[in-house]
Order: sequence, then C-alpha cells, then structure tokens
Amino acid sequence: MEIQAESEGKMTSADAKAFVDEFYKMVAKRWQERVTDSPFMRKLRSGTLSQKALQLFFRNWGSFTIEINTLEAASYHKHIAFFRKHRDLMGLMAQKLADELIHPKPPGHIHVVLETAKALGITENEIFLSPMLAEFRAHIDFKRALVWEGTVAEFYAAGATEEQFGYWSAEFFKALTTHYGLTPEQAIYFSTHEEADLREHEGGVMGHGSFRRMVLQRLLEDGMAEVRPGYSLEYCGMTSVDLYAVMLDAVMKAAERGEF
Repeated sequence: MEIQAESEGKMTSADAKAFVDEFYKMVAKRWQERVTDSPFMRKLRSGTLSQKALQLFFRNWGSFTIEINTLEAASYHKHIAFFRKHRDLMGLMAQKLADELIHPKPPGHIHVVLETAKALGITENEIFLSPMLAEFRAHIDFKRALVWEGTVAEFYAAGATEEQFGYWSAEFFKALTTHYGLTPEQAIYFSTHEEADLREHEGGVMGHGSFRRMVLQRLLEDGMAEVRPGYSLEYCGMTSVDLYAVMLDAVMKAAERGEF
C-alpha cells in the first residue's frame, strides 16, 4: 500500500478518499490486535488491573500528553508551507491547537489530565516532573523525529491513530467509572478525548480524527505524499499503533517487577 509520490503523482479526490479510508481501516485493525486486545486493556476492562499499575500508567501518560501536545504545535510551524497553500486547513489546524492548549483554560487539556490524576491519587509534581518510562519516551521521540526529519505525509500517516485514540478513551472511561470508583467528572480526561477525537465539539471544532483524515487526503490529492526510504505511509501508521501497545506492555512489565 506504499505511496510513491514521484511515480504516482496527484490522486483524484475520489481515489485519495478511498486510499485514506482503506488506510484507516488498516490502522483500526492493527489497533484492535495490538492495543484493544492487549493484556493491559483486557485487565482494565475486567477490573483486574491493579490500582498501582493504573497509577503507574496514568503518571506516565499524563507526562506524555504534555509533550505530545507541544509537539503538535511544533508541527504547525514545520508544515506551515502546506497550510499556507491550504488556508481552509490552516483555520482548522489553529482550532485544533487552540482546543488542546486553551480548553478548558490555558494551558489546555492538562487541566483535565490533572483532574483524573487527582482522582487516581497522583500528584501534580508526579505528572509534571517525574521521568517517563523509556517506552513512553520512545513514542514521543518517534513522533518528534517525524516532525523534524520526516515529511508532512509521514507525520499525518502516524497521526491516523488519533481516531482510534477516541474509541480507546471511551473504553478507558467506561472501565474507570465501572470498576475503579471514579465518577464521570473524575474520569473527565477520557470523556474529553472521546469527544474531541471523534466528533465536532464545543464551538464547532472539528473532531481531531476527521481533521487528520482531511489533511492526509489533501496531501494525496496534491501529490505531496512523499516518504523517505524505510518510512512508507503504512510503516508510519503501524509503528505509531505499535508504540501505543509497547507503552501499555511496559506498564505491565514494570508492575510485574514491582517498579511503581
């Protein structure tokens, strides 16, 4: 399924949409296999994941979200030439960044991270200052490398996971409110991201998953789906999924070793 822009050139809108739809199906299938069906998620859904393992996960996850959101802001600068050409997408990108960084108030979604962290017995300092497990850091570094060394298409192919992240957030929210004693208000991080990633929300902001689909389709229509050797669109999308799975597996292994 690899795209070679040099040989295939621009796609029609219909062909580009068909490609993106099929690509997202591949990402969804991989996510089901590697994330949804992972030991971590099976235990979480059944309520058998230990409280300490859950805390270990969310302490690392909260730290991860801070950096991944600032990386998204950096991508706007790196890819500004594309957005200057597609000014309709420029507006949507600005909306997306504002949603992440000023909702419900500056500095953004970190506030809902802290609400859920507090409910899980995790302090602000643990979120802001604790070092991450290596596997969480690896995911950030992969995305950072795509921003600064890769192409626009590579970055947005890797971002196809954002749609699946919305469905995953709904699973997490259900588990926390069913098995772990959190109220819907306390599990707000996950309900916020289910909404933000999957559908239009407050102020008419486009669902983040839909925005990423739109950008990837436009890149294909423009003949701008260039990739480097070893970095096909499929590779970037699948690797992003796999790194989410690696993060969950790392928590399970650390918990088994008693490293909390």
